[in-house]
Amino acid sequence: MSSFHTEGCEHGFIYADIHGIARVAQIPTDFSYAETGVSVKKVAIGEDIDAVTYHPPSQSYVVGCNIAEPFELPKDDDYHKEWARETLAFKPTVDKGVLRLVSPITWTIIDSVEMESCETILCVETLNLEVSESTNERRQLIAVGTARSKGEDLPTRGHVYVFDIADVIPEAGRPETNKKLKLLAKEDIPRGAVTALSEVGTQGLMLVAQGQKCMVRGLKEDGTLLPVAFMDMNCYVTSVKELPGTGLCLMSDAFKGVWFTGYTEEPYKMMLFGKSTSNLEVLNADFLPDGRELFIVASDVDGHIHILQFDPERKSRLDTPSKPRH
Repeated sequence: MSSFHTEGCEHGFIYADIHGIARVAQIPTDFSYAETGVSVKKVAIGEDIDAVTYHPPSQSYVVGCNIAEPFELPKDDDYHKEWARETLAFKPTVDKGVLRLVSPITWTIIDSVEMESCETILCVETLNLEVSESTNERRQLIAVGTARSKGEDLPTRGHVYVFDIADVIPEAGRPETNKKLKLLAKEDIPRGAVTALSEVGTQGLMLVAQGQKCMVRGLKEDGTLLPVAFMDMNCYVTSVKELPGTGLCLMSDAFKGVWFTGYTEEPYKMMLFGKSTSNLEVLNADFLPDGRELFIVASDVDGHIHILQFDPERKSRLDTPSKPRH
């Protein structure tokens, strides 16, 4: 290997491999190699990003952003009819969700879908869902959970969106724009926001944290999401995870800690196995399997990492057998 600097390859290098082939190469100038110890490329989206997921079939990224929009009082409110007559020249701003499709070739936005007024994106996941009840066909789809809040006087509502990434005819001169977001399903959640999403079970269903419930839903061919099982939660679900293919689920609550549950398909049912003894303010949690032992890792609002274990056959000095050791 040696440095190589010519008009066609400025500040590059040349190397020969074991097969006797010499190659001239350059290190990309738009990457940084000194910030974190790995190569980093920064892509400016210009908006607040709340969620991002990778879609393997299309090899593209879906980003959940929130932009500012002027706030208007609901004109059709039955209890405040005077709102319809109110006019403001200088309106306050609120967040509005926008789903962006990003091409990994040019790292540019190639498609966008705007949410409703005052609707923010809380979670975006790539899920392997069943799309046909007759053929049991499955596809990797984009699931989006949102919250629609119009102030403290009105209840918060939410939506679950399911998108596919379809191949289309690209724009002239932009071959990377050959993909678009295609809406397959939209489910209105009348009570509470959709704060977390996950795959669950072996039948291609999804686990939806909606308000104070965690509900298992299946995608039907008519674009609806049929609920088949649920579990009542406490305050605000921050994350839901499943140990793939087992039906073992993990829910974390913003004030009441971690819940370890199980999901069965015959019959459809969710059961509580155990929960943390202390009221942890959990931001995120995930499974940490180690051989035949199952641990749970959780992070709280104070920046602490907690390791818990579900072991009902082992007695602890502080905990009962039905609760995780902390």
